[in-house]
Amino acid sequence: MQLTYDYAGPSALIQNAHAADLALSVNRRRPVKFHGRVRSNVYQLRLALQTLGELVWSEFQWMDNEEYDRFMESVLDPVITVHDDRVFFEAFNQDMSAYGLVIVDRELFEAEGDVQTGTTNIDFTKGLWTSLDSMRSTGDTWFRVGPQGFQVQTGEATHVEAKVDIPTPWVEGFLQLQSAMAMPGTRVSMQPVDVLNIIEYLRTNNAFTSPRSLRFEFEPGKDAAVVLEPWEHRINLEGASHNYAEHKTTRIWGRRRLALIENLLPHAESVDLYLKGRALPSFWAVNLKGITFVLGASGWTGNNWTKGAAFDQLVAPSPGEAAVGATLAELRRELVATTDSLAECTGMSVRDARRALNEACRRGLCIYDVTKREFRHRELFETPIDPDVFFEPNQTRLAAVQLVEDGLVQVTSRTSRETRKPGGVDPMTGENTFTVHHDDVIDGVVDGQTTHVVLKADGSIIFGRCTCEFFDNNLMNLGPCEHMLALVTEPLTNAGGEISTSW
Repeated sequence: MQLTYDYAGPSALIQNAHAADLALSVNRRRPVKFHGRVRSNVYQLRLALQTLGELVWSEFQWMDNEEYDRFMESVLDPVITVHDDRVFFEAFNQDMSAYGLVIVDRELFEAEGDVQTGTTNIDFTKGLWTSLDSMRSTGDTWFRVGPQGFQVQTGEATHVEAKVDIPTPWVEGFLQLQSAMAMPGTRVSMQPVDVLNIIEYLRTNNAFTSPRSLRFEFEPGKDAAVVLEPWEHRINLEGASHNYAEHKTTRIWGRRRLALIENLLPHAESVDLYLKGRALPSFWAVNLKGITFVLGASGWTGNNWTKGAAFDQLVAPSPGEAAVGATLAELRRELVATTDSLAECTGMSVRDARRALNEACRRGLCIYDVTKREFRHRELFETPIDPDVFFEPNQTRLAAVQLVEDGLVQVTSRTSRETRKPGGVDPMTGENTFTVHHDDVIDGVVDGQTTHVVLKADGSIIFGRCTCEFFDNNLMNLGPCEHMLALVTEPLTNAGGEISTSW
């Protein structure tokens, strides 16, 4: 796949003794525009953009010279999206094991002139990244996003056009990423100092044995804790409450990537960690005043967002082209949607609305915001892509269909389960509120393997267990096994009662 960048001029930071202009040049083929004076928190904005630049040019896997040269030739400029209430930037690092998202609240700016919303790429060179060091909070700082870039300030036309062959893994990574972000999980609210303590301990201690993981422990009635392995060094996370009724442990790997957010932490108000499960992706949201930096880390450094990832297999399938088209039209009109708001506006069921939003993410038409639990309009490419080109027929799913056709699926039980999670205190009544989740629990025997699956209301797999070798070796790290997929595909229970097809 080829992408054309057409910049009128380079991005640049231009400043004098009284003012500074951060002029970000966008791809003229997909123009967006936003000009505004930065009202406050200039230093935090600088740090967030510097951290994004550090992520873009970082790599955590060993690469031979040929592989390194190929990566350097295909470094892709960050994606920027302008909405009525926020501006956000996205990028992958060199080896695609880390993803960065900078969300800037529009209230941080005093807007000037017309705003053109949309998504495009920005010219983001190492030179611009380095120049951010001189960005100061003294005097006025202007933030200019538009097709003119540096030319606005100098009057010089420095046209830059380039055709870039987008690596297929980059496209696959962005699409798989959305499936991972939308997966259910556990939020852990942490103090920035606790994350700094983790980073500092890792820096000053070498691990010579396995496992080299962060082990999060949840005990009923106690704040969460993290244990640094293999040293068994425990850090209690003060204020990190949770609602687990029994002991739970979650391990994640690839912890060196936390160093990317180190410079943000002394200025952060809090850090929210979104755990998706053992060796599954994690998302670290560093909350600054008016700015949030989200670091997305794949399950472990060697397993980037495409290598072995099958997060899309956990998500329920598309409800059809008509539903996806209606979803895209609503996103283009409102820019933001939740499952409930989409269902209300389009007349879809909540189940189909969720599936349609998941499919829009899969096609690169929107992004799931883990911090707000909402979907944002963001068309990744100038021309819509066919996801089937990048997601070849999955052999696990094909095997699952064959198991069903061969009559090797026996569903022994299917029950509904209601889970109540604390939702905070109602400010009007002072009473505790709860969020109620309804799940389906399915048990059965598939080709001789005892299989157990838990589905969300929209049909997405949120938990599974199987006696097969694939699950024993990988758990859910590489997605569900063929027996789980077959179990949720089988439309009839062994007892003769009908159940809905989930996939």
